[in-house]
Amino acid sequence: MINYKSFKLPGDAKLRVRADKIMATVSSKGSRSIELYVEGIANPWHLPLGDESPTRMIDEIWERHSKEEEED
Repeated sequence: MINYKSFKLPGDAKLRVRADKIMATVSSKGSRSIELYVEGIANPWHLPLGDESPTRMIDEIWERHSKEEEED
């Protein structure tokens, strides 16, 4: 089964990306968005965060919370 990450975009749009195709994430201090770099796409997706914090969104993308729970 293919694992996808879903992101809400403005105007009720949704971006779905295969998790194994995500290459990098970038967040600038004070920014309310992150850049998502995906294999095979030259430019990053700019994802607005709304109420989410950039750190939490990046942790969710890279599944850091799951790894920490597994280590405990």
